Amino acid sequence: MKTKLIFVSFMLLAVVFVSDAMAQRGRRAPDVKDRQRVEQRAEHRTERSERGMMEYCQLIPDLTEEQEEAIKKLRVEQVERNTHYRNKMDELRVQKRNLMTGTSEGDVDQVIDEMTELRNAQMKENVRHRQNIRELLTADQRIIFDSKVTRRHDGRGGMGRDRGQSPRTGQRRW
Repeated sequence: MKTKLIFVSFMLLAVVFVSDAMAQRGRRAPDVKDRQRVEQRAEHRTERSERGMMEYCQLIPDLTEEQEEAIKKLRVEQVERNTHYRNKMDELRVQKRNLMTGTSEGDVDQVIDEMTELRNAQMKENVRHRQNIRELLTADQRIIFDSKVTRRHDGRGGMGRDRGQSPRTGQRRW
């Protein structure tokens, strides 16, 4: 009788733990349909694309149409400039990898110096871009821009791309 009571209480305890664990599975549960996950991601993407390139300026209150247009123009220029820097950096990264593996002749230190100069130029351009945006804003808007714009909602620091590991390749960008 005593063993039967212990067995029943053990089974009851197991049922309580299992039901509690199942109640907390959330949307990642295996019984959630893949189609639902895809639809949720698609909704999130359209929501993100509706915000567009002005995403980082939406935290600034009372932007006029002229300010928004000027900021958008500056942003397009910055994206083009950073694309150029990124492409050049990718070329230098490949060149450095080839030099390090011995598949080509040259000086690795020179390529590293070029990479450093390129990164410095990009950082300076990004600071100039930020200062150009600040010049368009009123004093109240500047306070908000300086305090909140660099803190993004999705966990990435600063404006632009994530400086952490790439989710696809697992490699660092710079």
